[in-house]
Amino acid sequence: MNYSGLSFWERESFMDLDTAIVGGGIVGMSVAASIKDKWPYRKVTVIERSSIPFGASTRNAGFACFGSLTEIISDIDLMGAEKARELLFSRWLGLKITRERLKSYDIGFEEYGGFEIVEPSLASSIDRIGEINNLVEDFIPNYIQLLHASDQPALCLNSSQQLVSMAQEGQIDTGKLLQSLHRYCTSIGIEFLCGLEVKGFSMSSGKSAIQVLDSSRGEMEMKARQIIICTNAFSKKLLPSVKLNPGRGQVLVTKQIDGLQFRGNLHIDEGFYYLRNVGNRILFGGGRNLAFEKESTTRFDINNEIQDVLENLLPRVLLLKSAPEIEMRWSGIMAFGESKMPIIRLPDDGPLIATKMSGMGIALAGHIGEVVADILEEKGL
Repeated sequence: MNYSGLSFWERESFMDLDTAIVGGGIVGMSVAASIKDKWPYRKVTVIERSSIPFGASTRNAGFACFGSLTEIISDIDLMGAEKARELLFSRWLGLKITRERLKSYDIGFEEYGGFEIVEPSLASSIDRIGEINNLVEDFIPNYIQLLHASDQPALCLNSSQQLVSMAQEGQIDTGKLLQSLHRYCTSIGIEFLCGLEVKGFSMSSGKSAIQVLDSSRGEMEMKARQIIICTNAFSKKLLPSVKLNPGRGQVLVTKQIDGLQFRGNLHIDEGFYYLRNVGNRILFGGGRNLAFEKESTTRFDINNEIQDVLENLLPRVLLLKSAPEIEMRWSGIMAFGESKMPIIRLPDDGPLIATKMSGMGIALAGHIGEVVADILEEKGL
């Protein structure tokens, strides 16, 4: 193996790995944590291409949610009730694991609850509330409740709108979550190599080779006994055959709004639009369904057309005294596929992969980590 340009110390301490996690976002760090929790003696290393993780992990809306009424109905109609229930349970369990793991850390969790505006075109969804509640009763009792906006003046919504509530929903400060997860990982001995972009790998029965690009030092080769890919929408760069498509989400956040009463999460149109308070600011995102093809990209660009829709829609959704001023805009990259079930598999001729969170990485990550650790244990790896 070629270690040209490295010192002996670099080769021995940094380039020869045991378990390598590619991707240092919420899922990658959760996988690393679950493996280290199960096998404290293992050398677990997270390889991240950036100084801080991005993609979806630091660019999402910070929803600690499981799925809204119309979103769940859409999933049932697509996947069937059994698969939809499995997915909802995975989200619920994943968030429970993450909160328990980080109970000594500040992740900015607020259980304000969530709401969904049920548009007239989706009014028949109301008739299926009982079906959904029965589906999840054993882990999220009384999940969805029928409301009217007129009974919730603090929400600042049009009084004629039909609402449902999901009281068990919460919010997370995404930045604090990532920092806390990183601190937890380092506290149990997980190592991080940041600024290394994995360009490829060569599998072998012993230690596999990982080709990386260091922005300062150029191309290098590492080796690892076990490789786990947790790069979500960017996984196709390493595994072209994986069945997923990137999906870009547009987001804006307002300046501080004096006297803002709204607290919680708000879902619209099967979750394609989403809104929450961030203190006395409002974060509003979505609109990917307005341009599926254009937004199926890994480019972190702003789509001005969708941003304009969000900005114009915001004062019609929240009835504030005046239209709020926009402070920031950004985009994040998620991963989607034919269904919303994550991809977790260990092929015979490739690395273990845990990817395609379908915009629910915050909720799923804790559970995904445990599933990956269980696979390694089952396979004797």
